[in-house]
Amino acid sequence: MRINRERLLEKLEDYRSRACERWKKHGLKPRPLEREEVEVFIEALSLPGLSEEDFEFFDKKRQLDRFLIELIEGQVRRGSFPSTRAKSLGLGRIVRGDLQSGYLSPRQALEMLADMRGGSAADELVKLLSEDIFRQEAADFLKDTVLISRKQFKKIVDLSSQIAEGREIIKSWARRDFARDWQLSRIQRGAAIKAGDNITTGHLSPSQRADSRTDHPLHAQFIMEGREDESDFLERLKELKQENDQVMFVAGRALGEGSSRKSATYTMLQILGEPVPGEPEKKAGGTVIARSIAPIFRRSLIASGILPAIGDTQKIEEGDELKLDLSEEKLVINDQDELKVTLPDDYSFEKIAAGGMTYFDAGNKLQEWAQNFCRKKNIEVEKSPIPGHEISRLNQAEGRSQTLAQKIVACSRVDGMTTIKPGERARINVRGVFSQDTTGPMTVDEYQSMAGGKFGAEFVLQSLCHTAECPSTEERDRQIFLKNFVKDRGGVSLEPGEGIVHTLGNRFVLPNDVIFGADSHTRTPRGISFPAASDIVAGAMKYGEQDLVMDESVRVVFTGRPPEHITARDLVSALVVYADRQGPGREIYNGRIVEMEGLDFLDASQRYILTNATAERSASAGIISPDEKTLKKVESDLEYLKKRPDAESSPSVARTIKSFQEFLREPRLLEADSGADYAETIEIPAAEITEPLVARPHHPDNVARISETAGTSVDEVFIGSCVGGSYSSIRAAAELVRGRKISPEVNFVVSPAARDIYNRLARDGSLAALTEAGASVILPGCGLCMGNKRRIASGATAFTTTTRNYKARIGPPDSRTYLGSSRVAAITALRGEIPDAESYFSAFNS
Repeated sequence: MRINRERLLEKLEDYRSRACERWKKHGLKPRPLEREEVEVFIEALSLPGLSEEDFEFFDKKRQLDRFLIELIEGQVRRGSFPSTRAKSLGLGRIVRGDLQSGYLSPRQALEMLADMRGGSAADELVKLLSEDIFRQEAADFLKDTVLISRKQFKKIVDLSSQIAEGREIIKSWARRDFARDWQLSRIQRGAAIKAGDNITTGHLSPSQRADSRTDHPLHAQFIMEGREDESDFLERLKELKQENDQVMFVAGRALGEGSSRKSATYTMLQILGEPVPGEPEKKAGGTVIARSIAPIFRRSLIASGILPAIGDTQKIEEGDELKLDLSEEKLVINDQDELKVTLPDDYSFEKIAAGGMTYFDAGNKLQEWAQNFCRKKNIEVEKSPIPGHEISRLNQAEGRSQTLAQKIVACSRVDGMTTIKPGERARINVRGVFSQDTTGPMTVDEYQSMAGGKFGAEFVLQSLCHTAECPSTEERDRQIFLKNFVKDRGGVSLEPGEGIVHTLGNRFVLPNDVIFGADSHTRTPRGISFPAASDIVAGAMKYGEQDLVMDESVRVVFTGRPPEHITARDLVSALVVYADRQGPGREIYNGRIVEMEGLDFLDASQRYILTNATAERSASAGIISPDEKTLKKVESDLEYLKKRPDAESSPSVARTIKSFQEFLREPRLLEADSGADYAETIEIPAAEITEPLVARPHHPDNVARISETAGTSVDEVFIGSCVGGSYSSIRAAAELVRGRKISPEVNFVVSPAARDIYNRLARDGSLAALTEAGASVILPGCGLCMGNKRRIASGATAFTTTTRNYKARIGPPDSRTYLGSSRVAAITALRGEIPDAESYFSAFNS
């Protein structure tokens, strides 16, 4: 690139203009540099006379050469972003002398490369090592670098036979020298900023602000939107920070329920953490204390290097001085009252000390490669255990009875062990990963932060279902970017309107698979799937593996069959009713796997309604015993995969087709052992459910019989989402409204969950029946479910088939949402009010 002073000043002026606009609008510092800016600024360091010029930035004159170096040094992200690669290549040129600069010496450029901590920068360090340019310095820097790709490692292996430094680097990695500074203070201090109960991820990261999620500082400004009792949260936080160096977030029950969105954790980092030198917009550290924390959110906090603690926070007042003693597992309030707390295990402490999973997981994998190399070459090296690798062997219990979930997870163990027990940690092979379009940008950022290359998982599926409907230009650009990013690395991307990630993603899953997904409703009806935050999902994409602590299981046995017109959606609410009725209470599901039996009368889409619903119970996963229907659906889904237009061009689809074919040649359906242990067994006599069940505002667990809500006037009805947009659900609704007219007071919207479902409904006349009755049928996708695209009116009351009815999720705080089946929804749309049981059943006879 040729550069002149005019081109430089043009780029700087653009940067200054955007920076001033952002400061004026949001009071925030500039966003990280983009690739072209980095290229121009580095090339400009070859221009003469920069030290004699000033550049005004925020009313302060800066010596031009120093300003450029400050930008290059501190305003470029680490990892393998395009801007990161541009910085690495440019600095490498200066180190080699290919780009002469009077302002930045080769040694200074080398130190900048080292400070990038691997990823794209490691490419340059390895090249310098092989070219004998600053060889010893490059070797020393590489010893402390963990973001090393398999390809980079192999290059150093090749060099190790030629130069001593190569072998010394690998030995250092095998000893885990890079982790010597990963230490976590055993005493954490801070002043309490206190929030109430039921602070969901939607309050920490409002869905209507989804387009700002990758802009962490900006997105954090929207914390607690829709939570009226916390509307002054940021003002209170500002006051506390004026008087205290550190602040701890304190909450009540059920912190972090809801979506698995990583942006909720990013917000916690922004309000609690300290800036990371050399990493624009990044913050690190922080402590969160609550009476209970949703398991997905707790794992997300740990993955980001935030320390979660669980204890009775009722005595804590805002502003109290807190001292958390990790060794004694206690919290001291104002140097007086002591409170026992539950803390993460030692393995999690190590991850937090490393700043989170990005460097921790990369370090573990790098140490594993290095130790394997040393073992193969008979190189003696001081033994240093890899965190987590010994736990499985210490806790192993061969021959013990296993639940179905334990069997599925155990057969995917990396270490080859064949059983697993609750509380045991193991590294698990992950065959597939789901990503969607509102968490996808965060997942892609995390993937680039951890310097990921080609996907390590067998398949990665990216959907565009959350923003498919009426996308803005920015959203459409983002969709194209996600599609290309995933396809370039071997994944498969669904098209806008093709369908919801779960509806179509479930078709890629085998009965014995372990799946991860960046959406809390990653709850496949076969195999076992774990929803997770974007960094954990990115790690599963990169490595095709993930560490997992096996949770206990709750066994739910359905006996008999429900009466006619009682649906799978009613069985969802029965999970809550019978857990309360039989003693353990609905909280028995929290943090456990729900294993359901006796559902042979349900088809695959109906079974997904049940496994999906474990998300709202804060369960870690949900599974249903497989049977002959499961095998038939696998056969059907194989035909779907073969007919996909990308069946041959997409590595993810091609590999999945091969795996399906291999499975069907010798199908193996696992089942629980008769003597398996469960945390609890709940029996649900399906015949006892004699009328539909609905969830009242503002929680899916606020269950009532339809007769208790009868007569409630409704303004909006929505039939759709991954649990309400199936063919059978919409067809049943169409038959109820066929030849009739919906209430003129109701806005009635229907959204099929996938394009092929839409087409089938069109062929059989169901869509015509709906539209003739007054419904609007929209693009297949998530529709109203998340509340990021569609919203309901102020003060409105809605009846929907979506998954959640938290306050302000799909409308303003003064709106109300009831949840139930598509059949109840259709009858409600006709009447303008929720029917009573008699009216409900009589509707099928009219």
